[in-house]
Amino acid sequence: MGIRETLNKNPGITTGGTAAIILIAVGFIIYQLSGGGAPSVATEAYFTIDDGQTWFADDINKIPPFQKDGKEAVKAYVYKCADGKAFVSHLERYTAEGKKALEAAQKSNDPNNPVVLEDVMANGVEVKKPKAPAWVKQSNSAIAGKVMELKCPDGKVEGIEPVVP
Repeated sequence: MGIRETLNKNPGITTGGTAAIILIAVGFIIYQLSGGGAPSVATEAYFTIDDGQTWFADDINKIPPFQKDGKEAVKAYVYKCADGKAFVSHLERYTAEGKKALEAAQKSNDPNNPVVLEDVMANGVEVKKPKAPAWVKQSNSAIAGKVMELKCPDGKVEGIEPVVP
């Protein structure tokens, strides 16, 4: 006797099985909607006012540089090495023109305008290592790539993880 014949002869099993599948599906949907299985969206990022020696969490939507405690705050990319020690890989800020374009985009009806964002990313971002004397345009890929290269202060590249605010 096949599965179909068994289900036709036992409608209680069919009804119970169908109800169980529906309950599992509804439970899964409720779990997803309550945030149980969805990844969280970052609302904070790290910034520094002392060239990466210390850092603080603040609103991820702030456009660096901005003023904090009378000093210029820039974005700090914080990671930890396999030994658990945290460090700032590099710093990031926008040029005056890049910051102005992003602020205008935030105030517009199209804050995620791809043309504006692409132009700012191509021409309006500067990076540097902590304690380095000069900022480098991110568009200068060879030098900027070296600045943004991810490795621990001891030179190791294994086991590095981002530190999330």
